[in-house]
Amino acid sequence: MSEPDPTVRGQELGEELRGLREASGLSLADVAKRIDASASKLSRLETGRRAIAVEDVAALLAIYGVNGTQRRELLALAREAQRRGWWQRDRPGFAERQRTLVSLEAKADRIVNFEGMVIPGLLQTGEYTRALLAARGELGDEEIERRMVVRLRRHAVLRGEFAPRLLAVVDELALHRIVGGRDVLRRQLEHLVESTLRPNISVRVVPNIGTPAASAKAFQILERAGAPTVVFLENLGSSLFLEERHEIEMYGSLLRGLLAVALDEPESVKFIAELARRLGREASTA
Repeated sequence: MSEPDPTVRGQELGEELRGLREASGLSLADVAKRIDASASKLSRLETGRRAIAVEDVAALLAIYGVNGTQRRELLALAREAQRRGWWQRDRPGFAERQRTLVSLEAKADRIVNFEGMVIPGLLQTGEYTRALLAARGELGDEEIERRMVVRLRRHAVLRGEFAPRLLAVVDELALHRIVGGRDVLRRQLEHLVESTLRPNISVRVVPNIGTPAASAKAFQILERAGAPTVVFLENLGSSLFLEERHEIEMYGSLLRGLLAVALDEPESVKFIAELARRLGREASTA
């Protein structure tokens, strides 16, 4: 019998269990012997590729000395590990919600990010991100710094040895929106152009001509060989991971519509570079 495709919940549970095992200094063989299982079975549990019984999770947590709130949270995650689709409303902290996204990005072979209002997060400069966060008003300095740390962790994914390919699809209007002042925007646009020099990064601009971008909300598609595709959506206080096939196909169709009218890669880079030069000329004559 074939094993079920890993779910986002199952993968996160497996990663948590692997981290606990490694922190305990125990090998797969050590732990497998204690729960009367094979090391290969435990390995598949830790990658989310095999369903795990709540009883087995409880036994593992006992071995790792986990109790209290962390134990309750992991057992709750185990009970729903095979459910597809995850609306994370029970994680009030931004860093906690982003943990799942950071993990999926790190394992992805290809990431597609569409943004209609701002520059895609993985390609934002630090000053641009900071200006966006400060503009919200309700975030204090400490929270802004915490979010900046998370963003830097996400950026690092694109620089690793096995970095995923990134296709950033951005609406033209986002390129004109002044964030942090004209100089900040100019440097952000220059950074976009420089990013496309890396072989794993592509940028496509959707022109402002009444395209599908007019009604599309930001979304991210995460693809990995041997695992189902996941779509990520973010709200102010929650995160949503879509895993059902019909939902994935819906966003795939939306993406194809956007790319059908988007400028090609050379045209997009040329367009962004010209916007940056225009901002530079305006600054020099001001």
